[in-house]
Amino acid sequence: MSYYQSGYSFPYPTYTAQTAYPQTTVSNYSPRDSTFSTRRIQFDAAGASGNNLDVFIITNSLEQPIVTLADNNGFPHVRDFYAKAIEHQGYKGIRLTLRFEGAAGGGRGFAVNIAQPGMSGNFSVFPMS
Repeated sequence: MSYYQSGYSFPYPTYTAQTAYPQTTVSNYSPRDSTFSTRRIQFDAAGASGNNLDVFIITNSLEQPIVTLADNNGFPHVRDFYAKAIEHQGYKGIRLTLRFEGAAGGGRGFAVNIAQPGMSGNFSVFPMS
């Protein structure tokens, strides 16, 4: 007998669809989250030293950032990267350390996407070395 024959009763009970989370009209987020935005940041190999590239991005925020890789023009493959909110020489921002498979000095351009609650400013990038 085929499952698609008329009159066949599937042997398992069926249930009405339910959402995984309760639906509410009250937001669980703080007011600062409404200003959460993203920004594309581009830089060159000015902060390169060996296989590493270490830069500081001014964001005027010390909240924990989200950083994703965007473009890699002329740098070797990225082995790993690390991003952390810090204060450096009186400025608040993100320290970004990239480690490559080879020497980073020959790279022509690199871009990342950043998101950090409360970030603002001109998003200048300075080498950390």
